[in-house]
Amino acid sequence: MIVPFAAGGGTDILGRLLAQAMSQSMGQSVVVENIAGAGGTIGAIQVARAAPDGYTLIVGTPGSMQINPAMQPDLRYSPEKDFTPVAQFSDSAIVLVVNKELPWTSVAELLKAAQEKPAHINFGSAGIGSLSHFSAELFQHLARIRMTHVPYRGSSQAITDLRAGRLQVQFENLPTVLGAIRSGQVRALAVGSLQRSSFLPGVPTIAEAGVPNYESSSWTGLFAPAATPPEILARIERAVREAAQNPDVVQTLRSLGAEPAGGGRAELRAFLSRRRPFIEQTVKAADMSVN
Repeated sequence: MIVPFAAGGGTDILGRLLAQAMSQSMGQSVVVENIAGAGGTIGAIQVARAAPDGYTLIVGTPGSMQINPAMQPDLRYSPEKDFTPVAQFSDSAIVLVVNKELPWTSVAELLKAAQEKPAHINFGSAGIGSLSHFSAELFQHLARIRMTHVPYRGSSQAITDLRAGRLQVQFENLPTVLGAIRSGQVRALAVGSLQRSSFLPGVPTIAEAGVPNYESSSWTGLFAPAATPPEILARIERAVREAAQNPDVVQTLRSLGAEPAGGGRAELRAFLSRRRPFIEQTVKAADMSVN
């Protein structure tokens, strides 16, 4: 199981949790290998070229499977042509957080401030093309406002600067900032999921807070090389779905701030197809580029 990001990060933690559960249900070892670099694309390229025998899989994310391909038309792999979706494992909301010293307590107040002073508000991200960057660009596109992007080499420094007031806004994966929200270090204005998060039930969705059609979440799913036989895919799919229903796995996911997904091949393919045009339109409208 290839995790296309560094060891110790959120995707790696989820991938190892999934691998351990699959090992138990399938009765064979599932070995995790981290192949990091270029926002997940290096690991994806390796899996795209692997033998379609079910022995090489990749933990896919919004970045590696949808955002990067939309940003880079000349990417050396195509999610649609080179991979087959197997099953979705987890999902966690993107949450809009602001510096606690600011007066904004709602999305409407943030929008008003952004409209009064275009490009005056700074938002941080985990880097150009990251999910946090895309989520903010989507917000700007739908709300028709303009803020200033400050990219970092990861979320931790951006959140540190948000707490210190050097940034005003951050769109971040909920598990990354849940502790800071609960301890009052940052203020959550809204979540990017379609429904309110069970972790923050009093926080509205961005769509209900005044930006219709907004949707952004950090999901993980398992993908195989495109020509992998259906019977092999079915066996792996069963293992992922069993993992997502395992009480111990569910408890661990929730302790991390994530929810089990457990959708199979059909559900994951439909989810990706529904999101793809939206992501491509946003990337184009925001002129997102790695250059």
